Amino acid sequence: MHIDNEKSGILIYVITLLSFATMEALAKYLSDTFSVSQIVWARYTFHFAIIFIIVIFLELIGYKSGIKFPKLVKVQILRSIALLLMTYCFFTSLSRLSLAEATIILFFSPLITTMLSPLILKEKVNYSTWLAVIVGFIGMIIVINPNNIIGSTKIDMYWLSGILYGIAGALFYSLYQIGTRILAPVEPAITSLLFSGAAGLLGTTFLVLINYDPASGMQAWKAPNSSEWSFLIIVGLFGAIGQFLILGAYAKAKAITLAPISYTHIIWATLFGYFFFFSIPSLQTFLGALLIVASGIYTFKKTA
Repeated sequence: MHIDNEKSGILIYVITLLSFATMEALAKYLSDTFSVSQIVWARYTFHFAIIFIIVIFLELIGYKSGIKFPKLVKVQILRSIALLLMTYCFFTSLSRLSLAEATIILFFSPLITTMLSPLILKEKVNYSTWLAVIVGFIGMIIVINPNNIIGSTKIDMYWLSGILYGIAGALFYSLYQIGTRILAPVEPAITSLLFSGAAGLLGTTFLVLINYDPASGMQAWKAPNSSEWSFLIIVGLFGAIGQFLILGAYAKAKAITLAPISYTHIIWATLFGYFFFFSIPSLQTFLGALLIVASGIYTFKKTA
């Protein structure tokens, strides 16, 4: 039965990653028409609405969701802000880079978490794990390809800003993961899920109300037509589906089992990039991704 649970957990997690990759591909597609602020607003607004409706429905039919007022309110707030900033930075990176490139850079976050753990969580990190972090960093440098900056007479600032937003997204995702590790033994998962959704909704609604998009410096809001509204709603829908499924995956399988599977996200991103945006990563990008994946899996197994 335990093996069956592990297998079903892995299957659920693969579908989870497909849901997130679909959301991200839609976000990239919509970035040609809408500001990142408006796309992130849709991601949180419809995500929160869907989850809220489901929780209310479950409570009405007698199923206890386990939602409670947070015990660690400050940690919840900081974690939620980190998730919002990660989403904004990552979606901005998606709008300026290929899906595969932006996703690979985001997956440097477990290694950043390892670097921050001694400072924030007071965890010890051994020398072999630090070596893995260095290998992962080399992998990210290979993906970025500094020759595009050093060997060029005219730097593509739009591309470079996408790289920087991607790195910032990885940093904020690391802070979000650290917050999750602090909250996991204390708070019900559904409480953290709703809290982060509400915080994202409030933050992005503020940007929409003042009608300013920080990344572009332009207006945040553009009135969508009916088909565009449907795409914006679907972004939130896939975000909500992914968040629900990930709870089910971790309920059935151990984190150490699912950690290597998380890198299939890069495969989904590459496939979406190829079929919908006609983007094929270079061999250099694949080599850098391989180093990041290998070092990330090694680091997780050493610290789990």
